[in-house]
Amino acid sequence: MERKTPIMDAIYSAAKDSKARFCMPGHKGDTGFFGGDMLRFDITELPGVDNLLAPSGVIKQSEQLHADFIGAEQAHYTTGGSTAGVHAMLSLFGGKKVIFARGVHASVANAIVMFDIKPVYLPSQACDYPRVTSTDAVKTALGQHKDAVAVFIVYPNYFGLCCDIAGIARITHKAGIPLVVDGAHSAHFAYSALLPISPADAGADIWTQSTHKTLPAMNQCACVCVGNTSMISGSRLKRALTKVQTTSPSYLLLASIDYAHAYMRDKGEQELFAIISIADKFRIMVDKLPRLSCPKIAMALDEDIDPLKLIIDVSKTGLSGMTVSKRLAAVGIHIEAADTSNILLLLSVGDTAEQLDLLYKELSSIEKTYGKSIYFSPYSLPPATKYSQKFKFYDNIEKVRVERAVGRHCASTVCVFPPAEVVVHSGQLISFEMAGYILEAKRQGFDVFGIDEMGIEVYEENV
Repeated sequence: MERKTPIMDAIYSAAKDSKARFCMPGHKGDTGFFGGDMLRFDITELPGVDNLLAPSGVIKQSEQLHADFIGAEQAHYTTGGSTAGVHAMLSLFGGKKVIFARGVHASVANAIVMFDIKPVYLPSQACDYPRVTSTDAVKTALGQHKDAVAVFIVYPNYFGLCCDIAGIARITHKAGIPLVVDGAHSAHFAYSALLPISPADAGADIWTQSTHKTLPAMNQCACVCVGNTSMISGSRLKRALTKVQTTSPSYLLLASIDYAHAYMRDKGEQELFAIISIADKFRIMVDKLPRLSCPKIAMALDEDIDPLKLIIDVSKTGLSGMTVSKRLAAVGIHIEAADTSNILLLLSVGDTAEQLDLLYKELSSIEKTYGKSIYFSPYSLPPATKYSQKFKFYDNIEKVRVERAVGRHCASTVCVFPPAEVVVHSGQLISFEMAGYILEAKRQGFDVFGIDEMGIEVYEENV
C-alpha cells in the first residue's frame, strides 16, 4: 500500500525550494538554533502547504484520508490538542443545558464557564477505578431534563474503561439530541478489531481524538471528527473550531498528524496485534509475582476495556503507586500515572517487548515493606453541586484555606491527577465532601491543580 502523506510531502517540497525566508517564524529555518534540522520544516503558510483555518489543499486531503479510513464524515486537525476540540464542540451549546458525565477533564469545566453552559452532572459513584457512564443514568437524566440539548461523555476514560457508547448513542438519538464525546484516548480504536468499538462505528455525532496520546504523533496533535449520520453539520463544527485554533499552527505538528495517520493506515492493524499480544504476556508475568497483580475489573454487558491501558496493583508491596512511580523514574522508566494502590501504563505501537522487560525486572525487585496508609480512592468523586454563572463578576474573590471554603463558591477549577477529572469548577458551591476529598488527595500525595499552599479561591455571590 502506498503511504499517502500529503502534508509531509508539501512541507518537504517547500523547505527544499526555500532559498531565503523573509517571513515567520523568526528562526528563518536556520538549523543553528535549538531544534536543528527540524527548523527547516517549521514553516508558515507558504505556497502549496495550505491553511489550517480554511483548508482546500494538502491539509484537506489528509483530513479526508483519515475520515474515510475511520468511517467518519469529516475530520478536522488541530494543533491545540483535544482541548481545542472540546472547546469547539461545547461552544455549539452556549447558554443551553447539557448533560455531562461526572468525571470530566478540566477543558470541559473551562468550556462550561466560557460558553455559559448549564451543566447537569450524572450521579457520582464510589469506586476503586474511574467509572464509566451507564446507559441507565443517561436515560434517567434525559427523562428529568427534557430541555437538555446534548449529552457529553468520556470514552474511554483515563484507565481505558469503556462505557456502552453505542447504547448511549441510541438513547440520545431517540431523545432527538446529539452525543458529544471526549474521545481523546480512543484514536487507536479504529485500527484493530481487537480494540473497543470506535466512536465512528458506535454512532457518536462529534468527538475528539488525541493523536499524540495513543498514536505515534507529537504532543498537541489531535483532531475533531463528525459522524456519518451526525445531527451536527460539519461546517458548523469547523466554524467553531476556527474560533479556538491558533492563526499560526505548527506545520511540524500537522505533518506529525499526517504521518501518524498514514502509518496506522499502513501498519496499524499488525502493529497493534503485536503490542496487544506483548501486553497480554506481560500481564501473565506480573500476576505471577508475589506482591503484584493486574486487576480484573468487572464491566457490565456491552462495556469494554482497552487492553493497552495496563493497570498494575502494587498495594501488597506496602508501597503506594506514587512511591513505585518515583523509584521507576529514578532508573529512567516513566509511567503514565499512579495512585495509592496502582500504577498505570499507556501502551502504543511505540512500545516494545524489550522495554516491558526492563520494567518487569525493576518491578520484580521490589521487596515487601511494612507500612499502611489510609485508603483513599481518587475515583470516588463527591457529588456535583449547584452551579452559578454569577461568579463572572470577579470583584470579591479571596483565598481561604480549603477547610474554610465549605459553603462558599469556587472561583477556580480544581482537579486531582490521576485521573485528571474536575472535582469542583468555577461557579460551583464547595461542599463538605468536596473539601474533604481535596484535602485527603493532597495529603496522600496526589497532584491537585487549582489550589496552592495558601488555599483555594472563593467568592461571595453578588446580590
